[in-house]
Amino acid sequence: MPVRPFAAEQVEVTVSGVEEALHKNILARLTIYLHRESERLQPNTVKRLHRQAEEDIRSALAPLGYYNPVIKGILSKIKDGWHAEYVVDKGPPVRVEEVAITLAGAGRDNPALLEAIADFPMNKGDILNQEIYENGKKKLVNLAFGEGFLDAALPQRALRVNREKNSAAVHLVLDTGDRYLFGKTTSDQQILRPDLLNRYLPYKEGEPYKPAKLFELQAILYRTDYFSKVAVRGQPERAADHAIPVELDLADPEHRNKYGFGLGYATDTGARGKIDWANRLFNSHGHKANATLQLAERENIISFLYQMPVLKDPRYYKVVGAVSYQDKNWEDTTTKLFTSAVSLEYAAPVYKFGTGLELRDELYDVGDTSGDSTLLVPSLNIGFIAADNILETKNGLQASLGFLGGVDGLVSDVNFLQATLNGKGVITPFDNWRLIGRGSMGATLVDSIDSLPPSLRFYTGGDTSIRGYRYKSIGTKDPSGAVIGGRYMVVGSVELERVVYKEWSVATFWDGGTATDDLSLNFFQGVGAGIRFRLPFGQIRLDVASAVTEDDTPFRVHFTVGGDL
Repeated sequence: MPVRPFAAEQVEVTVSGVEEALHKNILARLTIYLHRESERLQPNTVKRLHRQAEEDIRSALAPLGYYNPVIKGILSKIKDGWHAEYVVDKGPPVRVEEVAITLAGAGRDNPALLEAIADFPMNKGDILNQEIYENGKKKLVNLAFGEGFLDAALPQRALRVNREKNSAAVHLVLDTGDRYLFGKTTSDQQILRPDLLNRYLPYKEGEPYKPAKLFELQAILYRTDYFSKVAVRGQPERAADHAIPVELDLADPEHRNKYGFGLGYATDTGARGKIDWANRLFNSHGHKANATLQLAERENIISFLYQMPVLKDPRYYKVVGAVSYQDKNWEDTTTKLFTSAVSLEYAAPVYKFGTGLELRDELYDVGDTSGDSTLLVPSLNIGFIAADNILETKNGLQASLGFLGGVDGLVSDVNFLQATLNGKGVITPFDNWRLIGRGSMGATLVDSIDSLPPSLRFYTGGDTSIRGYRYKSIGTKDPSGAVIGGRYMVVGSVELERVVYKEWSVATFWDGGTATDDLSLNFFQGVGAGIRFRLPFGQIRLDVASAVTEDDTPFRVHFTVGGDL
């Protein structure tokens, strides 16, 4: 006959007298609590764990600065097992009376290390917390590594606690050792010319070795889109005279040519089809090429761009050559525009700059008039963008200012100067609420608007300007009533958006503005509401707007897709 095992004892454990952080740490160390539901728990074991409880509680309180607690423990037999109760008086805290940190070695005057010592997370008068102390030590050593002191160590480290006086003293010596430098950067790749590859390096040979620069370089090279694989390896084991060589392992792009095909619809352009071709690496000089063909109801485009990285920082500087042909029609206007341009562009994460020269030839019909315009147009553009996320912006601001013009007799057939200012801001005042504002202003110095082709005149109305109105339906009108555009433009918009469910949101908005041939500000206004659906590349927006300044307040539907800024 098998022997029946003893039934397991059940233990209820309560701890009182301390705040949440201390209570949590006590339960994490209290053995009788951790084994309270063990199937092997017997009466003798319960009593032994109860005797051990006081030491467990002391060991839980000491790291948080309480070395002299008074603990009262009671173990009682109850109907279904045992009840263990511990009343804790944590006692006075141990406070830090002294923090002495000394720098030694080649980094004794390093600004980053001196600042870190000044900001050490434990100060005189603080309650001793050993976790904060340990994290502070690790941060100092890790920072020294990051500054190139790879032999850094704490040869002297002491935390002295006086239990009788409830005081503690911290004494640390950080010996940085010698500083390591960047050595030669090598790669056996045949993808880019070595002189171009070296211009992407965020460091120079002989500069202090910082491991973070290796991660930065890896991100830079991936963003070029030239490589399918990027591995950046510092080799401290091969250091000579404290110079650490760096090795790059780079692989060719899997597909140098990318193709895109798409169908879409926007209320400004109508239904459209689009074909894109992009060559991400045309040659070892890092040149790129791409072409686009778009066929739409009201806007046909064919374009070709050729990009070349230039100057000392090819991450941000490039020369762009472009040719394009555009065939557009709206309202009472048709235009056929051929352009050929070259520009120098600077595009950093925040600031943008561009200057260029463009040859434009445009045939057009506007209302009852026709024209043929040839212009040589120099341009200058500056701007910035600051946002937490470009595609899913919670808070951000974007602005740009552009100038272009032409000189009669210098290829151009008219004298003119044009300036445009654009801006957009997004703020999130409350969770799930966004306030979005945008504005544009433009002005042209020219003798007559009839001297300029439609592509350089100002119009408003449509999906991205004043909703409730047709695309480019607002502007100066000729005697026949045809909209011919204007020399001046002002547009503003305010939108309030509310997330209602996951990727879905609703919005209400006001748009206003005008495009005129004089300085009158007779604003056209549209108000409405819409729904939004968030995708990885931006939002799908469907809006219904009313042109409230028109007599019959007509309604229009607007459909757009894109990022927030």
